[in-house]
Amino acid sequence: MYIKNYKLVIPDETYEKQYTEMMDKWESIEDNIQPQLLRRYSKSLGGNVSYSKWLEWCEDDRTTGSMLSTGVPCTLYFLVDDSKEIYGAIVVNSANTHRGHLHSGIAPWHRGKGIGTKMLELALGICRNMGMTSVDIIPYKSNNSAIKTILKNGGILMDEFYEDEKWSQRYRVSL
Repeated sequence: MYIKNYKLVIPDETYEKQYTEMMDKWESIEDNIQPQLLRRYSKSLGGNVSYSKWLEWCEDDRTTGSMLSTGVPCTLYFLVDDSKEIYGAIVVNSANTHRGHLHSGIAPWHRGKGIGTKMLELALGICRNMGMTSVDIIPYKSNNSAIKTILKNGGILMDEFYEDEKWSQRYRVSL
């Protein structure tokens, strides 16, 4: 059995075709694309931006965080394999926010295969290399697959809170 070599990469111009194909398919399936930074739609422009413009947004998020309501710099990573297929994405915040350190999503056609567990494992390695000693992850209480993924990576439930008409749970993973 062939085991894929997954890795996290910062998006660059070499992933334009894969990103466009993935987003075209994902947007045809559902509207709630996560993490939010993966989205290419611009409300102010009333449509999707070009891949090069989207890469500019990603660079701005990495350096200033000004595109975000938190103002916290963060980095979006694609989860890819050796063929450069994109399976999903994860955002690593440089500091803890009220919504935690990490935000992720797996393309719908790749869910339920353990890929999210691998992506989180790789992201925790990045956090460890950044000098973090723990990471907070905050899924909605109803997101059972995310909670299973967090628990498989050593997450411990810290608390629950109600925000935006939904219950969320804060998990902490010690690094």
